[in-house]
Amino acid sequence: MWPNSASVRNICCVIVLCAGFFSFTTFGHAQSVDETYKEALKEGGTLNVYGTLTPDTAVKVLPVFEKRFPGVKTVNTGASSDKIVARAISEARGGRTIGDVFHMNLENVMQVHEQGLVLEKLPPEADVFASHLKGTYWVATRFNTLVAAWNTQLVSKANEPKSFEDFAEPKWKGKLLAEPRDAEFMIAFAEQRYKSADKAIALFKRIAANGVEFHSGHPQLVELLMAGQGSASITCALSVSA
Repeated sequence: MWPNSASVRNICCVIVLCAGFFSFTTFGHAQSVDETYKEALKEGGTLNVYGTLTPDTAVKVLPVFEKRFPGVKTVNTGASSDKIVARAISEARGGRTIGDVFHMNLENVMQVHEQGLVLEKLPPEADVFASHLKGTYWVATRFNTLVAAWNTQLVSKANEPKSFEDFAEPKWKGKLLAEPRDAEFMIAFAEQRYKSADKAIALFKRIAANGVEFHSGHPQLVELLMAGQGSASITCALSVSA
């Protein structure tokens, strides 16, 4: 069973990357938010959001947006980043642009940018963002904190890991779960913890030797951990809105 909140230990609670981003699909010049709002009302008042907002998050966040901008109705097309990218590119090749904004990981925003699907400018309101929280066509919306967690029904108190490096020990062989797309986790170790790419790569190679079982989607990792398919997940995710 899934351990209660008091028994879940965040053994590597490091903010590794601004992992949620908004980018604007290509349409004219960069406008202020209020200017864009006025244009949106003239064009029908619908904002199509292509992104990775979970249903629970969408029902909380999008109504707040609609209250801030009366007359605008949000249409959320939620899916994995890979599916959002594939859909946007497919629609563009078919001569259609449906999504107004993208909300997903930066590497995926970069993919649609490479296809010429986003505006290469930011609204003036982005000026208040720190330089590491924005680019020329994106702004950060949340931090993802990747942590390790384990099932206390399968891991005794004596065998609980004391550090992330413990997962490289042979006793974890065949017991680890992870998300295959969390490359930023290794980047955080290379740039923040070790200040060395070689040391980070060496650690993750030792962990990989334990036969890590990969599954796409952090919610699925939680479900599998609850079901006891693995003793520990080395990449559970917590999101914090910016």
